[in-house]
Amino acid sequence: MSSLENEYENFKVDAQRRLLLLGGLFAGAAILIGGRLFHLQVMNGGEYRSLAEDNRISLQPIPTLRGRILDRHGRILVDNSPDFQLSVIPELTGSIQAFLKRIQPYLDIPPDRIEKIVRQAHRQRSFLPLIIQSRLTWAQVNQIESRIHTFPGASIQVQTTRSYPNGDIASHLLGYLGEVNDKDSLQFSSIPFRSGDTVGKTGMERMFELALRGKEGVREMEVNAVGRHIRELKRQPARPGPDLRLTIDVELQAEAERALSGLSGSTVCLDPNNGEVLAMVSQPSYDPNQFIRGFTSDEWKRLVTDPKRPLINKAIQGQYPPGSTFKMVVALAALKEGKIDANTRHHCGGSVTRDNHTFYCWKNGGHGQMDIVSALEQSCDVFFYKVSESLGIDTLARHANAMGLGGLTGIGLEGEKPGLMPSRAWKKATSGHAWYPGETLVTAIGQGAVLATPLQLANMVATVANGGRLYRPTFSLTTKEQPPTPMHINAFHSAHLALVRKGLIAVLHGKSGTARQFKPEKVMAAGKTGTSQVVRHKREKSGKLIKEDNERFKDHALFVAYAPVDNPRIAISVIVEHGGHGSTAAAPVAKRIMDFYFDKYGITG
Repeated sequence: MSSLENEYENFKVDAQRRLLLLGGLFAGAAILIGGRLFHLQVMNGGEYRSLAEDNRISLQPIPTLRGRILDRHGRILVDNSPDFQLSVIPELTGSIQAFLKRIQPYLDIPPDRIEKIVRQAHRQRSFLPLIIQSRLTWAQVNQIESRIHTFPGASIQVQTTRSYPNGDIASHLLGYLGEVNDKDSLQFSSIPFRSGDTVGKTGMERMFELALRGKEGVREMEVNAVGRHIRELKRQPARPGPDLRLTIDVELQAEAERALSGLSGSTVCLDPNNGEVLAMVSQPSYDPNQFIRGFTSDEWKRLVTDPKRPLINKAIQGQYPPGSTFKMVVALAALKEGKIDANTRHHCGGSVTRDNHTFYCWKNGGHGQMDIVSALEQSCDVFFYKVSESLGIDTLARHANAMGLGGLTGIGLEGEKPGLMPSRAWKKATSGHAWYPGETLVTAIGQGAVLATPLQLANMVATVANGGRLYRPTFSLTTKEQPPTPMHINAFHSAHLALVRKGLIAVLHGKSGTARQFKPEKVMAAGKTGTSQVVRHKREKSGKLIKEDNERFKDHALFVAYAPVDNPRIAISVIVEHGGHGSTAAAPVAKRIMDFYFDKYGITG
């Protein structure tokens, strides 16, 4: 065989080998591709089909209506109002800057807001609606709607927003809404919050957040690859929150607000027979609608730096020495423990001296001979100094706790303060020092370490009014399913209770009563004045107080009462910060509120 033929045979064999190798590679690739297709389409076809479906379906929330808040007679305290919003679809309107320039004469949009709108337009897809302005006025809506054809892509939509038709009436009680933060998400972990959602921040709005909120609906929307909506596939409607009916009487609440107008302080009105809160006032107040409209930086600064603390609910967060209102607790404790009776007399010469320290009575020169009734009527300090010595601080603390002092009332409002009822153990734990006998004397007249909130003081006098039953104060009529059960029953002896009540009645109706000028017009009432020191006052050598001219250092004025005495319908506490004397600053407030209440309901007695 020639060399040429030999080369041809070698080439032929080599070509066949290469063809076989290439064919094997193609066959292997085909097997691999086929296997992969089998895996994707047959073995995992259902999974990838679901992923594809999910990728083209967008779940959109449908807003719900928040439940309204009503007073005990069904009058609206908190409502939902329409919120008119102007939005535009940028791809239909063209240049967003040009649109804003043309719409500006009708909206007067601030420059910083214009900058935010332009930035947002650049961040989001051009076919999605862009909110230009919310809370449009009727005038703005009318002006824009009549020219809407000149603004392609623009539309006015109606959302809902919270509204408080009574302005600042009951603002601390009702509370307000604000944007969700980490604390809210942790407390209401069952709610699937989204960025920008609002939630109750204080008051009833927060306390009943889960009930008022309702449940959002959901729309299943088919979208294309870039997220444009094609059609609605399914809809689950929203479920509005139920209305909440409170124990509050809005007319009584408004009158109580007016009675404290211009003052700094608080008043609480309870039904002593069940613990229902009829009115709760803290002054000065604020308008919760402002939290919906928004604050300027100057407005917010003024609100949070106001020394009278308008954002604080003083009814549950203000802690004050109860002053002489506390004497009813001392009296009942001493009677129950057998330390005094109707015949016990103590002489008041204007002061007592213990361990080289002088404890003064408020009346310079003293009251003379006092029994339990006259000591309550005239608020004799010396009588209660001497009574407290026989009781001791721990026994006194035990009885005070049983009447609702020194602990949370259980009302459920966030931020409630517990007050303070001192004892030997408390002082040792907090200061490391022993309790001094003189501290018991100071505590007996509601000074020293003892502190109480206006709500606790209202509950204290309600317990006397109803014969010893300490109720948990309540706001909600909606959630009540059965008659209230007392948290504690003070087993007062009827004769002891009669003595204390006689003294409290004399405060308003006795010839020497400290509040005799401010008894209600149509009913017999029982009450107790109180004055609590903000700072220790200086005295002359004779013991007479030196008048304090600095407003910040003036005493707080207190008054507690219940009426009618034979069938109590209302228990009330009043605190006027730096008001001076309870008989001249706090008692007139209570009289005005009680007169309004009894006249409104036609109650006499």
